[in-house]
Amino acid sequence: MKVTGIRVRPIHGRFDLYRVIVDGIRDSGEVVEDGDIVAVSSKFVAMSQGRVVDTRSVMPAHDSRAIASRHNMDPRMAELVLREADHVFAGVPGFLLAVKDGMLAPNAGIDRSNVMHGLSILYPLEPFRIADMLRDKFLIHQQKRVGVVIVDSRLMPTRIGTSGIALAVSGFEPVIDKRGSRDLFGNVMRVTLHAVADSIASAANLVMGETDESMPIALVKGFNARMSSRCYGWEDLAIDHEQCIYVRGLRAGARV
Repeated sequence: MKVTGIRVRPIHGRFDLYRVIVDGIRDSGEVVEDGDIVAVSSKFVAMSQGRVVDTRSVMPAHDSRAIASRHNMDPRMAELVLREADHVFAGVPGFLLAVKDGMLAPNAGIDRSNVMHGLSILYPLEPFRIADMLRDKFLIHQQKRVGVVIVDSRLMPTRIGTSGIALAVSGFEPVIDKRGSRDLFGNVMRVTLHAVADSIASAANLVMGETDESMPIALVKGFNARMSSRCYGWEDLAIDHEQCIYVRGLRAGARV
């Protein structure tokens, strides 16, 4: 498998996401082929939609101020998190642990990196629809059947540092069910599902970087994904809280 980062010049304001991706790939000397996977940073998608907020203009409500006081946060950030989050579990100094589109996300995925001082980037709107749109445009305009994954970075429980995670996917099966298959010693797999989209997102995130690399796109070649025309949603990537070992374990108070 080969993963190539695609450099793009900084862009301010809304822009045509597909056109910028195509131009970036062309300017990098790469060619899109059938079976390739185009990975795009979620922040880059959000920027294309104008999902950038001047944090200084946010007016925090009473609840936001109270939460911010308890967790040593900027009340305006607390207000944004409460607006964006589907659920808030708890908080630590500077952050609220929230759920956004079925995923645990500190501060509901709101980020202040790679943006001008005083601004915040929200999650993109309808990321699965955007992924489907990009897949369709590659098929219509270039006659190429590709996969698309929108990549975010995430802290993993008990681990230092961030890794990539798939915020949305289109064009290939994001999870492969291994249950019922056997391992090297003939043991039947009971619970194993392979998070293909998340694995690709981590590989893409590795070349995209997290700071000033200016590579919000990655072209993945040579991975034999199971291509699919099905429309996916976040439910295809997320597990119910009652089945999640982390959520259930922490709710149980770590009793053993």
